[in-house]
Amino acid sequence: MIKIRKEEDRRGASNGQRKDESRNDTRSDEKRGDSRRDDRPDRPRRDDSRGPRKFEKRGAPRGGKRPGGRDFFGNRPPREEVSDEDFVSKAEVVSEHRFNDISEIDAQVLSLLEKRSFLIRKEGAWRKSRQKSLVDPQLEKLLRGSFDKKSNELGLDSKLSRTLFTLLNQFSLADVRKTFTGDGYKLAPRVEAVTAGITGPRSFRYTRMMLAMAASSGSRISLSPVTMNAPNKDMAKALKQVGAPIHWDDDEIRSDGGKLIGFEGTMAFVGEDSFNFYMLLCLALGHAGRCKFTGKPALQLLDIASLNKVLPRLGARLVPMNPNNPGLPARLECGGPMDEDVTLPGSIDPDFAAALTLAAWSFSGGLTIKGLNKIARERVAEAVEVLTACGIKAKLTKDTVTVSDGIPTVPENPRLPLSVRLCSQLLALPIFCGGQINITGHWPAHDKANNVVKELTKMGLKIDIATENIIATMEGIVPDKATIGLGETEDLMPLALALALKVGDTRLTGPANETAMELLDRMGAAYEIGEDALDIKPGKKEWDGTWFSPDPIWSMGCALMAYSVPGIILENHGEVTSTWPEFWNFYNSLPTGKMKPKPVKETFDDEKRRRIKIR
Repeated sequence: MIKIRKEEDRRGASNGQRKDESRNDTRSDEKRGDSRRDDRPDRPRRDDSRGPRKFEKRGAPRGGKRPGGRDFFGNRPPREEVSDEDFVSKAEVVSEHRFNDISEIDAQVLSLLEKRSFLIRKEGAWRKSRQKSLVDPQLEKLLRGSFDKKSNELGLDSKLSRTLFTLLNQFSLADVRKTFTGDGYKLAPRVEAVTAGITGPRSFRYTRMMLAMAASSGSRISLSPVTMNAPNKDMAKALKQVGAPIHWDDDEIRSDGGKLIGFEGTMAFVGEDSFNFYMLLCLALGHAGRCKFTGKPALQLLDIASLNKVLPRLGARLVPMNPNNPGLPARLECGGPMDEDVTLPGSIDPDFAAALTLAAWSFSGGLTIKGLNKIARERVAEAVEVLTACGIKAKLTKDTVTVSDGIPTVPENPRLPLSVRLCSQLLALPIFCGGQINITGHWPAHDKANNVVKELTKMGLKIDIATENIIATMEGIVPDKATIGLGETEDLMPLALALALKVGDTRLTGPANETAMELLDRMGAAYEIGEDALDIKPGKKEWDGTWFSPDPIWSMGCALMAYSVPGIILENHGEVTSTWPEFWNFYNSLPTGKMKPKPVKETFDDEKRRRIKIR
């Protein structure tokens, strides 16, 4: 018994020794752990006050499936199929998020643009008050340098960045569009048969070309009746700046003749119409020397680089005076040898082709112009008509025009043809409300005018063309379905869209027009965009909101569309008045067309007038 107890005591002692050693090892481990933690002070310690640490359970959960979609044996479950509806809905959500993000950025960009424009306009107003130019060259130079530097840092395209800087400055120089807060100009005409007559506006382009012919040849001319809008008045002023004896009043432009124009050392302000600039430019090609051209901000972005693909063949070159702007102001240097024929590139402005045709008689040996596309040929045809009326031989073929040199015989009182783009709107009135309209004036005989008559006749209209007037009478029935080709000409697209809304089921041939599609969206119309065609579906259409018209011709087109979709509201109807002052007066007086008389200026007899001194 004693021996057994000693054995137990010995085992207990050894066990106690092992426990003490275990405690010592634990303490040493803690010390080593503390030293390791002290060596890495950035390692955060666990806060024991937060309670015991919790660990995520690992391994297969109940049911045999492990994380990652595998079961206990490591097999994946069958893949669930995603329906097309789920995919479409997800795509719509992503698209909506992107739209919100991008539109928010656009709003910020536009807000900053408005602030930038305000600051530059403020600087311009201060300079104007001190009889200086609106733009500070030194400030613009510094801003452009800073802009280019930041653009390069961001890795943006340098060419596009320079163009963007020029565009930003255009916002500062352009007229400020005030926020629209009024009720707008509501178009809701009475649908009654018209019995009206009006003296139609004459062609603005024909008027300016005839005036240029008289000024360049030193001939006497009287142009009447003339609509004294910005293009006509700017052309008269520009010709006067280069020496033409020109005068004008409310509805007439006169040139006294007997004096030739000269471009050497002059600077001509051509306004904002590019056709005015092209005519002055091409007339200057026949004069050796240097001259300058300037205009409104819209012409500062004109691409004159394309003109230098043709001008060297005519002994000239055109250099922008501001190397950072692609357009005006520009300096023309001419007087070198000229070729007798040139080929126009497809990218050149069709108005330049018309202006070059008009001035070709002043070149030694004349000129043959090749490479005319469809639009350029249409514009050149108008110039050929003016040359023929002035006794200059000009022959137009499919894609070539040949003009002989000579001395023009400009008629002193030429007959100005009606404006096709404006008067075609009047001719179509009986299609929308019935009746008859009589337009006083000479209807031209070129392809564009003939096409208008052809298309309107298909709508049931009878058109009688006389020497001094044109009468349109609604005798047929508007078809239920039609194909209208007027949209192939850009300035006839408003009329084409108005006719399409009247018909209902219509195909408009020609390139897609963004303004037309915007109007259709405002009306809630159903349409499809095809290849060189726009298919408009029948159905009820209602107008929504107000609209800022991009051009007066679109405002006139809306006046016709209102017969089919009443309630169209325009924000800027006044721009039509500056283009054609009588339009709204005539439109509001329908169906009779009896307009209110123009206000007569009060005149005073100088003998009866006396000054009264007020103390």
